[in-house]
Amino acid sequence: MMVKYAARRREAEKWTTYLCPNMEKKLQKAVDIGRHWDVSRSSEHVFEVRAEYSFVIDIQQRTCSCHQWQLNGFPCAHAIAAILADFGDPYDYFEPYFTADYYRSCYDIPIVPVPDVEKESPEGLEDFIVKPPLTKKPPGRPRTKRIKSSVEDRRANKCSRCGHASQHNRKTCNSQI
Repeated sequence: MMVKYAARRREAEKWTTYLCPNMEKKLQKAVDIGRHWDVSRSSEHVFEVRAEYSFVIDIQQRTCSCHQWQLNGFPCAHAIAAILADFGDPYDYFEPYFTADYYRSCYDIPIVPVPDVEKESPEGLEDFIVKPPLTKKPPGRPRTKRIKSSVEDRRANKCSRCGHASQHNRKTCNSQI
């Protein structure tokens, strides 16, 4: 565990980019994809990007009509095309979570080993041990058959008088004998 921790820390120290390498690759891919799209300004912060479909991007609110920017926390290809058309810096629109400095800061805090679980607890801590909740068995006889789902096929009724497989039985059969 500690070996992986140290190796990741050393690897992260070598990064020279602002974003983590995976995010740099995604950014470069989005720039390449959006290079040929038609971007038009609707207002100061609102843009329309036309690819196969038309997308509306608000760079001030950090929203795109494809909703990928809001879900992922980093601009989608449509948003990056709009940011570049506005002569902005795409790095300003990424959440700090995706930066290399943030990644490095995760490894600044040392990981404390967990003590052995099998060892008995010290005296006087019996009151602090969390025990399972007291539960009662619910009243009634437990089910022996499973509850069938609504999509399972039901067996068709067959009338023993006329022989038709329909919604009636011998008692409600109207056919003549």
